[in-house]
Amino acid sequence: MAVPATSVSLLKVLGEDPQSPRWSEFFNKYESTIRGYLFRYFPTVDADEVINDTLLALVKALPVYTYDPDAKGHFRNYLIGIVRFKAIAKLKKFSREARLKEELEAKALLDWEYEKQAYSVDLRNWRHEAYEAALAQFMADPNLSPRDKEIFKRVALKEESPDDVAKDFGIKRNNVDQIKARMLAKLKELALQYANVCED
Repeated sequence: MAVPATSVSLLKVLGEDPQSPRWSEFFNKYESTIRGYLFRYFPTVDADEVINDTLLALVKALPVYTYDPDAKGHFRNYLIGIVRFKAIAKLKKFSREARLKEELEAKALLDWEYEKQAYSVDLRNWRHEAYEAALAQFMADPNLSPRDKEIFKRVALKEESPDDVAKDFGIKRNNVDQIKARMLAKLKELALQYANVCED
């Protein structure tokens, strides 16, 4: 990857005038270097978006930037550092959006409905966003027994009588209580994880 020579005068002009027409000169000078770096290390990110974010960052940074290769290193390293930071930020954003999309899709596939005001006392204290995301993932988990899901939905979400539910499923009341407690513990564990995400 060819590295263009640093033009101190160009950096000085751009630092003094964020509207300078010489930004096009800067772009032409460093575009291939930035794209080459992104292609090698961040092939999945949108290079145009990262370049745009990098240029916006430089508009703010160059007015106080001092070119001193001996003390601060070469400008190309400084530039690539910004590119790397912006590329990582894009990856994190994409990851968050992909995770949210999966959660919404999982929720859309659920074949059950519930009233928000019908949450049990044990569940009301969770942050709404964390609870919604955790519940969607929890009820869409193929590893959980459909019977246990239905029992949990009826006793924990719809607040139906455990005795009535036990009778409908032909099991003991104690079994219903155990299923509710076990699944509620798993749900709370998920909700805690999502609560941490909601706070970011």
